[in-house]
Amino acid sequence: MTRPATWQRDMRGWWRRDPAFRRYLLREATSVAIGGYALMLLAGLGCLAAGPAPWQSWQGLVMSPIGLLLQALVFAAAVIHSVSWFRLMPLTVPPVGRPGRRLGDTAISSAAWVASAVCSLALLGWLVYGA
Repeated sequence: MTRPATWQRDMRGWWRRDPAFRRYLLREATSVAIGGYALMLLAGLGCLAAGPAPWQSWQGLVMSPIGLLLQALVFAAAVIHSVSWFRLMPLTVPPVGRPGRRLGDTAISSAAWVASAVCSLALLGWLVYGA
């Protein structure tokens, strides 16, 4: 007895069908780039622990034109990643506000941007003046 034919979804090009899928994949790709940058910084920490010569060679690699270009690309990826997550944030937080009245998406995103700016400025101030 033969098996009846079953329908199988065509998975080729699924990400091209909807702009939301493309934005999702872009956000995920930027996280991979940021993870790679974190590994590069971890390698720099290992070179710093190994001594002055490895540290100097790592600094030379990071400050080379290719290193600076890669850092600029990772910075652009970090900006894209951050903006996309701040836009997505209102969909991920539970209802905030008084019962029966939920805060708007703009208010939630704006509060997140302000909190991020305050924390970044506080960290910068601590690094410059407190360390």
